[in-house]
Amino acid sequence: MKRNLKRVLCLCLTLAMACGASLMSASAVEGAEAEVPAFIASRPDDPAVIPEGLEIDWNHRYTYAELEGQLKAMAKKFPGITELYSIGTTWQERDLWCLEITNERTGKDNKTGIGVFANIHGGERESASSAMYTAWWLTLNSGDDYVKGLLDKYVIYVIPVINPDGYEQSFINNNRPNLRPRDLNGDGVPFSDPYTDINGDGYIATLYRGKADDTPSTKLARFGMESPDWDKNGKLGDDPRSSGIDMNRTFNYQWNRFDIETVDTQVVGNNSWSSAGAGPATEPEIQAVQDFLYATPMHAMTTLHTGIQCVLYPWCYRTYDADNPKDGEIPFMAETAEKMAKQFQATTGRGFYWKSSYEDYPTSAEMIDYAYGRLNIHAYTIEVYNGGTSGNIEDCKWENKLPEPTWVFYSQEDIRTKLGLDPAALTDADGSPLAEDEGLWFYTSSVAQMVDKAPDDQATMVKGARDAILTMIESEPHGQGAVVPRYKK
Repeated sequence: MKRNLKRVLCLCLTLAMACGASLMSASAVEGAEAEVPAFIASRPDDPAVIPEGLEIDWNHRYTYAELEGQLKAMAKKFPGITELYSIGTTWQERDLWCLEITNERTGKDNKTGIGVFANIHGGERESASSAMYTAWWLTLNSGDDYVKGLLDKYVIYVIPVINPDGYEQSFINNNRPNLRPRDLNGDGVPFSDPYTDINGDGYIATLYRGKADDTPSTKLARFGMESPDWDKNGKLGDDPRSSGIDMNRTFNYQWNRFDIETVDTQVVGNNSWSSAGAGPATEPEIQAVQDFLYATPMHAMTTLHTGIQCVLYPWCYRTYDADNPKDGEIPFMAETAEKMAKQFQATTGRGFYWKSSYEDYPTSAEMIDYAYGRLNIHAYTIEVYNGGTSGNIEDCKWENKLPEPTWVFYSQEDIRTKLGLDPAALTDADGSPLAEDEGLWFYTSSVAQMVDKAPDDQATMVKGARDAILTMIESEPHGQGAVVPRYKK
């Protein structure tokens, strides 16, 4: 029955493409079970023997320095199948590590290259855990026949964190961008008023002005962010450690497609231009990734994210066009994305869907468009985590209970005695001080309370990501593979 249904779905997809319809689909797979490919069924589970230094708790949140240590331990314990090297550095001089995994005795000639990239958005650290688990699983299971077969056929490049600075900053506040120096408040000093925990709860609160008898709500007037007012200008948290740049809008392909014709249609750059930076590939992290892709032949790659639970494929900036030669590999990627999403759902029991990225939400200059548009690499985005509960698999949530948001009121006397600030010197962004009967409500969101912890059952999530990645790997080689433009040769 499942095979017949699959044939019908494939036929419908083929007819849709023939009519020039845009490729997308799909809500979550009905039910938690999906057809399990034979190669997935034959894979080993967690390794029976774990070397000293690689006893990793996959339900724990690790610092970037700890991830570096884990990568170095893998490379040290498995020198015959790994090579660890940096592909570049960040604004704060952290290395972007790549763990290259293959059977080195058989060399790399005539092998199929596969890229696994994660954590381009600093706060999406579940994506780094998923990439790390995939590398850990491959190395520690390298004596298994299935994994040995993979490493004889493929070279797998795992770069678990593209944005190390943002990753580390996200232990303080959930920070999406990198840390290119920015002077947001114009005082001549970059990052002169960073967010800081001043009430001792370990988290960063958003501040609202109000009275003690108010019903606390985000409808109150926003006053600032938790900070000791480092720059002494009276505005709390007005120059945080964040560049404001979304690095997954800065790749050098269709960069910032925004003009007057897109304003009313809400298409492409209209939701990208303000965070896309001053130009394409301005950030050292993105320059390093682009250079690596040019220099490293690959048939396929995936970039791991969080925020929804799905597998996406190009294009991000427009719909599929059956008459456009550039779109020739998109039907294959659509079919593979479907298999990946079904496998993720089968492994985790959580809902996953698949779509073209444009039909999920239009953007420009994303990594998967760059990889496919510039280099003809089959490219996928795997979104591994959408926190919260719904009770319905179709809603594609992780079905975990998040901390309840908290509200704490500080009177002006509390602000003086408990927080060490002069309430009379404080103003909001518009320069308006607190009224005589006002104080500050500290709002600490569910997200803010998760900065130092992994979500429930992350150990299952990382296995789902591994199986989706294996599904992608087993689909290759297909087609021509990477093609470097002549002007780059």
